[in-house]
Amino acid sequence: MSAIKQVAVTSAAHAGSLGKYLNDERALMRDSQHIANEDRWFEEMDATREAYGHNAPGRAGASTTYMYHQVIAFNPDECSCNGGKMTPQKCMEFAKDWVQARYPAQEALWVLHKEHCAADGTDRFAVHIGINRTNLETGNRLCEGRGQKAKVDRANAMRALDAKWGLRQMEKGERNSRVHAMQPTRAEKEMHARGVQPDKACIRQHVRQRVAEISREAPAGNRMRELASRLKADGIEMSVSKGGKQVMFQREGSGFKVGGSRLGRGFSIQGIAKGLGMETGMQLGRAASQEMDR
Repeated sequence: MSAIKQVAVTSAAHAGSLGKYLNDERALMRDSQHIANEDRWFEEMDATREAYGHNAPGRAGASTTYMYHQVIAFNPDECSCNGGKMTPQKCMEFAKDWVQARYPAQEALWVLHKEHCAADGTDRFAVHIGINRTNLETGNRLCEGRGQKAKVDRANAMRALDAKWGLRQMEKGERNSRVHAMQPTRAEKEMHARGVQPDKACIRQHVRQRVAEISREAPAGNRMRELASRLKADGIEMSVSKGGKQVMFQREGSGFKVGGSRLGRGFSIQGIAKGLGMETGMQLGRAASQEMDR
């Protein structure tokens, strides 16, 4: 599921910062709704609020919400920069669908950014949207209800739009992105800070090293079995599930056990088999399982 987040812009300083961000030259693409001149979108929204009295609080003692900043963050697996179907153009069309369905009478501007995760070196697309508070048809301030209810309503609407576009749904308790699977957990970050190598990092390092060695040095033959043997010498037990759908690694001593697909691309059964130079195609997993059984 594409993630949707919203922040209310309740100060002139915040509004100015958002305006600069949405005008940033790093934006890949830009589109708008009910805006005559995109170069002056910020001034147009301000003029609309002023005309309807929405640059002042709606009631005594309340803060003024000038506009809303929403972010649609796409699943990295589904972004074209990682081989998915969501190209920059499709991401913008998706955002347009969202704005037109949810805020048809609101002035809005949305821009596409390619965001980088420093933790695991992956990229994804995200659309940032500025939505003006004033409803052009009713003259009222946009109000989606209390915070939690509105948050749930937006999540449900995003889920429906994902279904329309054929995008994956998030599953509770599951990793929803293989591209992001290598991102370190809080515990792993704390271990790094103490100078201790986390289990997953250790397993990745040894698997990557041994796969490279075998593909370069070992003769054709039972390469999967050779990999298991070399990893065992490193203190890592490797096993392949029946049918060859999953490879598991268990580190001796700590007892830590993890599936290859949770370690990132290249560590699934298919990724390892390809790295070892085994046959390609749909039979990769089955071939690897058969090698382990010999």
